[in-house]
Amino acid sequence: MKNKNVLISGAGIAGLTLAYWLKQRGFIPTVIEKHPCLRKGGYKVDVRGAALEVAKRMGIYQTLVDENVNIKRATLITPDLKMFEFESDILGFCSPGDIEVNRYDLCQILSKAVGEIEIIYNDSIIRLDEKVYFEKMEPREFDVVIGADGLHSKVRKLAFGEDSQFLIDNRVRFCVFPISNIFGLNRSEIVYFDKGKFAAAYAVNNHSFACLAFKAEKDKLLDENSKSVFEELFKDLGWEIPRLIRTMKESNDCYFGSTSQTRMPIWSRGRVALVGDAAYSAQGIGTSLAIVGAYVLAREMGEANGDYAVAFDRYEKSIRKFVEKGQNVSQSNHAILEKGDSSWLIKCQLYVMKILPGQFVRLFTKWGRWRQKKAANAIIL
Repeated sequence: MKNKNVLISGAGIAGLTLAYWLKQRGFIPTVIEKHPCLRKGGYKVDVRGAALEVAKRMGIYQTLVDENVNIKRATLITPDLKMFEFESDILGFCSPGDIEVNRYDLCQILSKAVGEIEIIYNDSIIRLDEKVYFEKMEPREFDVVIGADGLHSKVRKLAFGEDSQFLIDNRVRFCVFPISNIFGLNRSEIVYFDKGKFAAAYAVNNHSFACLAFKAEKDKLLDENSKSVFEELFKDLGWEIPRLIRTMKESNDCYFGSTSQTRMPIWSRGRVALVGDAAYSAQGIGTSLAIVGAYVLAREMGEANGDYAVAFDRYEKSIRKFVEKGQNVSQSNHAILEKGDSSWLIKCQLYVMKILPGQFVRLFTKWGRWRQKKAANAIIL
């Protein structure tokens, strides 16, 4: 085995899954994470299709089942405050057998599965040469560097160039934050959609979270001081929006993000490769793509005995079509929120949703589940 020392940037879902499988195959993974601990917060995420097979091979499947959010019921609130009840969720397009878990819980499960490895918190990579240079630590030598550091990957920027080359920014921004169970939910979610803005909340056991989302007029990204942006944009909406805004403003655990996609012609350059959102983010199926991608990358590294040139080439060829199918489905499923009311097709959909909300949502979610399931299973491991 050569090139055994692998630096993974990012202690998220892709990074921890990759660390697990590299360790299993005899490599020495080191993880560096810019946050001072495993990043908290985030909405529920979906583990489906081939990713469930990876979870079984990792021995964490039953733990995921035990932590399954398992939404049983959903309520849609229309702008005129009419209520419609649905079986199962209407957001995640979950099919029977899919698992939804809180993002932070999934990271904790993966971290425990990885076991003892070197994880460096509160630092990040600033330069890639013969050595790897860090913001705080002294330079170190690594044989391979993997960027698993999310949508706005530092590794991708250093190795491939500016984000603008690769990000498809649909400008949908969201904020997730914990709330008390103000809606009296029990393994259920509630959804409100009005004027191109979206609010949702769910509760399972002692966990309850809310999400606010909108389409930004400009390409400006959100940071940890963006509460005022949401307050301004949502201030004129009715229902329970004022209450949710107050809760968001008081929260210290807001998780800001976007539903943008990463589209790249190649995912590797020299000894550097990308995995997960850094290479192929996709809302709704991104977690499963990250888990499968990390598994395949580690598998190819092992089978190539550490020859990263061979391994990276096989990695890309193995999952490229799988990733693209998932991304295409994701883009289509989120079209209403992403496009607002700018196209005639979306205008028709919004009109039908207004006059026949129950029937529209049932048809929309049934169609979404079928496409999501097909995409999530479009690879044999």
